[in-house]
Amino acid sequence: MASLCPKCKRKLKLTDLKPTCPDCGTNLLYYRIEERLEVDALNAEIEHAHTQKGMDRAKAAMIGSPWAIVRDVLLVLVIASFLLPLANLTASGPYFERDTTYTAINLVTTLMEFDFCAVGLIGSPIVGNATLFFAGSIVCVALALVVALFQLIFSFLSCSKRGFGRNVTFAVLGMVFSIGSSVLFNMFVDAMNEVLPGFMNGSVKFGIYVVAGMFALVLILNVLIKVKGLVKVEYTPCYIGKENLLYEEFVEKYGKQRVTLDMVMEHHDEFMTKKEEQPEEVNA
Repeated sequence: MASLCPKCKRKLKLTDLKPTCPDCGTNLLYYRIEERLEVDALNAEIEHAHTQKGMDRAKAAMIGSPWAIVRDVLLVLVIASFLLPLANLTASGPYFERDTTYTAINLVTTLMEFDFCAVGLIGSPIVGNATLFFAGSIVCVALALVVALFQLIFSFLSCSKRGFGRNVTFAVLGMVFSIGSSVLFNMFVDAMNEVLPGFMNGSVKFGIYVVAGMFALVLILNVLIKVKGLVKVEYTPCYIGKENLLYEEFVEKYGKQRVTLDMVMEHHDEFMTKKEEQPEEVNA
């Protein structure tokens, strides 16, 4: 982008090395230096007001009321509920017997250690459907855990413009994934019993229902907070400019755009501190 003289708008060349404009002689460094400093100061105050409002919303979302604290505790308990027994699987055969109780930890470990070459079993006419159901069940649990983590991480944005919609989406997805995992696991057990009767037996444990119930409680609490207005944001007043206008008043008067030099020049008396006239010295 070409540089221009701020006064006469002459296009400056790379060979113009002097600090003054070749045409009008304006000092490029100090031209309207007070007004330019005022522009920087005003924009810094506006940015601070934006940041402060975000901090006020985050504070209200996390500790703004007892209900906000209850929500924080509930979000942590959602993640903790994944440590409960989610499912049990028993396989037995000649000289072989295995009994495994799954929690989120060993389910995720199973997913990480999964031999993806075994995905080919999905196309098997014998155990293809069972393999698909089992893989889907594990993936749903992993997704529900990810949703629970995101729900906690983004909780400080609950009082933002899209906070309520985001909270509802996370809670609903968590319920869908947790319930879906239990349905797929039962379908896996039924499919295995059809092709290999007596070889495998399994059941969904109470943990997965607790997980789904916790997501439901989070959803109900978020709706209750929104409808009843149980968490309110107390904004810290931020003042802008020499007039000490509140940020809201400043935006109403001058708009939300960044302050420019032309804007300061147009409203010079409102932004700039008037210099006191010095009395003339009288020679005796």
